[in-house]
Amino acid sequence: MVQHSVAAPLGVLRGDTSKGVALSTTVTYTPIPEDAKHLFLKPRNFSTAVVARVLINPYLTVLKTADALATAPTDYSSAAQDGSTSTDVVLSSLGTAAQSDYLYVGSLIPFGGVNIDVDAANGTASVITVKYRKSDDTWADITATDGTASGGASMAVDGSVTWTAPSDWKKASLIAAGDTNLQSPLLGTEMFWTRWEFSGGLDSSTTLNAMLAISKETLYFELVSGDTFEMAIERPYHAVIQAVADAGTANLIINYATDPGGYF
Repeated sequence: MVQHSVAAPLGVLRGDTSKGVALSTTVTYTPIPEDAKHLFLKPRNFSTAVVARVLINPYLTVLKTADALATAPTDYSSAAQDGSTSTDVVLSSLGTAAQSDYLYVGSLIPFGGVNIDVDAANGTASVITVKYRKSDDTWADITATDGTASGGASMAVDGSVTWTAPSDWKKASLIAAGDTNLQSPLLGTEMFWTRWEFSGGLDSSTTLNAMLAISKETLYFELVSGDTFEMAIERPYHAVIQAVADAGTANLIINYATDPGGYF
């Protein structure tokens, strides 16, 4: 019998989904609960698949402003990554950059995009431009591909906004970038920021269930059927499980544990 042990005391244990997350050749994104301190993965039920491919992606800071950060932005970070459909990122009537409306999305490490689950879809024509903070201290177009667009409207369908992480992406605070004079720990934290701008105002009822980081890496960590992978979770570096089967289908059993005294 194969036995596994964890070299750490554990608190409360729980799973993610019954019998595991279904894997195929389409990438899945699973948010890690905020209070989880340990992660356990085991792929099984392989059909044609040879390996399950896994990446662990960082936590995103998601801020919305309607006045170019003249006043404190709305922080949707938790709502974007809590795995709940009862909390939303509210983009209702978000306007254009000319109207001082922006969505800032950042992380402590570079990332390759954002997977988006749309709740209430935008139906108004609007093209997204994602900019990044460049090493020359300017905002430059990151050349994003918008998988949420339909009929000329961004944020219309579930999908991913993706890009190739630039080599000249600068880690900076929004204060140092000159985007705000507000003094707060969040705005003063150095991150790899993106600034999302829309060419037209979004519908008055545009909401998102989730915004989850996509890894910039293309070489996955690979697990064969029955492998058990265990790791300690350190926020904000570990927030999303990105997984896919190399072929066919499989299931990925996902379990979590807290530290002693912690709970979900």
